[in-house]
Amino acid sequence: MNHTTVYFIKRLLQDALSLNFNYLIPPFEDLSAVDIGLRRGLKSSEELYRNFRDILSGAEHNIFYLYSDRYDINYIFCLPYPDRKDLIVVGPFLRSTIDQSFINFLIEQHHLNHTEIESIRGLLYHFPVIDDNFRLFSIMSDIINYISPGHDFNTRTVDNSPENDMNTPYVPADDYTLNMSSTEERYALEEPLLQAIAQGKTAEALAITRHFMSIVYAPRINDSIADKKASLYSTNTMLRLGAKRSGIHPIFLHELSSKYVKQISMCGSLPQLDRLHEKMVRGYCLLVQNKARSQYSRLVRDTMNYIDLNLSHPLTLRILAENSHVSPSYLSKSFKRETGTTITDHIASCRIHSSLHLLNTTNLPIQEIAFYVGIEDYNYYTKIFKKVIGCPPSEYRKNLKNKKQNEQV
Repeated sequence: MNHTTVYFIKRLLQDALSLNFNYLIPPFEDLSAVDIGLRRGLKSSEELYRNFRDILSGAEHNIFYLYSDRYDINYIFCLPYPDRKDLIVVGPFLRSTIDQSFINFLIEQHHLNHTEIESIRGLLYHFPVIDDNFRLFSIMSDIINYISPGHDFNTRTVDNSPENDMNTPYVPADDYTLNMSSTEERYALEEPLLQAIAQGKTAEALAITRHFMSIVYAPRINDSIADKKASLYSTNTMLRLGAKRSGIHPIFLHELSSKYVKQISMCGSLPQLDRLHEKMVRGYCLLVQNKARSQYSRLVRDTMNYIDLNLSHPLTLRILAENSHVSPSYLSKSFKRETGTTITDHIASCRIHSSLHLLNTTNLPIQEIAFYVGIEDYNYYTKIFKKVIGCPPSEYRKNLKNKKQNEQV
């Protein structure tokens, strides 16, 4: 299965059911993603993962296996292809809410003390509660037939007696050790993420972000949504600092940062917050791609920022030179040498690209949009628009509407 399909299914199940999806290729060396790191936080985790690997390796095609481990945490796994040992694992999930009776079951079953049960409780709250197995198997069947059509699957419950026969304790690892490991891993990713953001490398920044999001750690707040929001506020600050390295003017950073603060506060679910997390990464990378100025001298950087912030006002070489306290000829030569374009062409390009947003999102008359970005002559705006974009603004807006209509059909 290709990465695009895997990512599509992963996001679909996460958004719809908050359910973890993993596509594994033998020999299944690292299984920590399957249980979102649960066994990694238990004593003798290597033995526990080895046992889990043995259970998965015995799977046969055309069967959905429902497996409940010794914490009564559930997984569904199957082989989607008849001629390959690739494995799909969905889970972990609970079939009942985490109430006191469930906690009492864990205490009695595994002889956990207060510290140990509190350590594992934070991990359990990450798991969704799904009490309708029929619905879940139906969804799994649809997924399998999407990627490997023409196969019917039966269901089978897997006995967890191999785990019960083990002498290895199913007990949380020392809380300090667990937190230290996950904290070290998360903090180690910060600098690579900051560098990727500063360079506007969207794909690299998203890959680091998804790794960051996959690391399980004990929540700082008992409310999972409030905890995720608190984490995203910190992430927003970190992404802003990464973008700042590229020489972006603070006003643009403040505008984008404030926008995301409002969006974080309005989110009401974990899937919404996860989507916003990735949206923020994309947004800061795009800002860097469009507004990065660290490669230019202070004179050229200030001139470009002044243009961006005053598009609706008269912008002439004389005005820009006076603002920077240099001669027009010196500014003109410096700008052309560093950017490869003239100030006049740069202003025109900025105004046209700024007008695209209004053409895309409003029904304002084109002449009014031209005036909004500082071009009073409609014919001149059309001429420059065609030069920069490749077609007149009226044709651009028409093509955009046709595209939206076709997408809705």
